[in-house]
Amino acid sequence: MNIFIVEDTVSIRRLLVRRLDSMPGMRVVGEAAGERQALALIRWARPDAVLLDLSLAHGSGLNLLGELRAGGYEGRISVLTAQDAEAYRRACFVAGADAFYDKASGLESLFDDLAALAGAPSAEPQQRPAVYLRDGLTGLYTEAALHERLDQVARCALRDGVDLAVHVLRLVGLADLPCEVAEAVVRQAARRLAEAGGEADIVARSAADQFAIVQTRLDKAEQAEQAASHARHLAGLMARPFEFGGQPYRMRVELGVALFPADAVSPRGLLTLAEATAFGVQ
Repeated sequence: MNIFIVEDTVSIRRLLVRRLDSMPGMRVVGEAAGERQALALIRWARPDAVLLDLSLAHGSGLNLLGELRAGGYEGRISVLTAQDAEAYRRACFVAGADAFYDKASGLESLFDDLAALAGAPSAEPQQRPAVYLRDGLTGLYTEAALHERLDQVARCALRDGVDLAVHVLRLVGLADLPCEVAEAVVRQAARRLAEAGGEADIVARSAADQFAIVQTRLDKAEQAEQAASHARHLAGLMARPFEFGGQPYRMRVELGVALFPADAVSPRGLLTLAEATAFGVQ
């Protein structure tokens, strides 16, 4: 079950992510702290369920609930609140909530209900599909390997008190090029990105026309500046023409960035935000 969390308190968001990540069948695919951002990202990520705090730093959880239902979102919406529960319960159900929980006393019920919805894991052992760690064309990490590595570095960042930045870079119009030209462009782009990163950074080909770059061990006081500087550097690398058959090819690039833990505390939430930004969702 893919879950999106709308919660403006980082410590509570981290608690929810940690608990959900430990539950079979659960996957946090996005996070937001405000109404406008949440609406855009939920439409983008299309999760199975939304955990929605009523009190947000920017906007209103109750307004967001109504906007989601009015916009056709059919997934499960579970409302969380630390306010007077009875005063809001009826309004939330009228607006389209599926469940309502008090943060102080109802979180265990929330987790139990989600586990029941996800279904108990099968007793029969299932063979896991093969996971390819390296992309055949570029030699970079694949999307599956990226998720595993990002999980690892996020845990290490929390342990060591450092921050991360996730960049998602799209080569716009790649699919319009002849196949052999597109492959040459992808290989050259991958080489430039791999050479631009630090020893501990992660570079992956996360889609046919898309790369993900994870900066690790950023200084907390300078995280935003370091991430912005690296984004400018990446954009500059991609602005140089690519070559095939003696002909130059220039590509338009779209770039999105998300910061850990300022923007999201779940690895997939970071990727969702950076990718959505690259696609101009926000």
